Amino acid sequence: PYLGDMGWFQMYPPRDEAIRNDMIQRVKNAGFTTLVVTIDVPAQSRRERQIRGGLVQPPRLTPRILAQVAGCPEWALRTALNGKPRMKMIETYGKAVMESVASLPSNNHVGYLLRTAPDHSYVKLLRDAWDGPLIVKGVMCPDDAAPLEGLGVDAVWVSNHAGRQFAGSPAAIDMLPAVKAATNLPLIFDSGIEGGLDMLRALALGADFVMMGRAWHYALGAIGAKGPAHLYDMLVDDLNSNMIQIAATHLSDLPDLLHKY
Repeated sequence: PYLGDMGWFQMYPPRDEAIRNDMIQRVKNAGFTTLVVTIDVPAQSRRERQIRGGLVQPPRLTPRILAQVAGCPEWALRTALNGKPRMKMIETYGKAVMESVASLPSNNHVGYLLRTAPDHSYVKLLRDAWDGPLIVKGVMCPDDAAPLEGLGVDAVWVSNHAGRQFAGSPAAIDMLPAVKAATNLPLIFDSGIEGGLDMLRALALGADFVMMGRAWHYALGAIGAKGPAHLYDMLVDDLNSNMIQIAATHLSDLPDLLHKY
């Protein structure tokens, strides 16, 4: 209830029916209103960057991590006061699953063992179980987008998972126009968004709404609770500046301007 009407829950789809049903009920009870099912992580990937960075699950203090912590004393203190980061929801379901496997790659977590690669029937199960807006995230192919309206999906989220799940994935921005042509559903877009100009590019190519991820984390990590508001102001300034440069008076002008030149 404390989430108001803005609570979105991103679900990595569980394989087990009982876990799926329990997770959906917990999400409802927590006050979330929109369910986002992520379809572009069908299996664990190596994620070389995470391996090189020393990220392991559960987190542990390696010499490399300690060196990074030393450069961020305020962050380190606040983290220490609040305890080691945990994936509490996954922990609920993970114990029994972990008992059935010998080991898990060091940079992956138990969530990978819970997930499945959802098909149309899985999306239909979620639609029947969820009475709020349902969004499918990770769509990169027009053929995947086309049937979703018939399954009762409310929006399509074009994303290549920031390129970190599958290194050979095409750029999401390159696939956006084709997905736009394949569906009448609203389109959300992310991947590679670094500022206002990138947002304008995505909107011009067919996105109805643009998401960005890590910048908000950086802002929060850099200056704490004031960080997101500061980033918001920076993005608004960037949007306004770039719109003036191309003589766009409204965001709805962008597609026409794209095809004009």
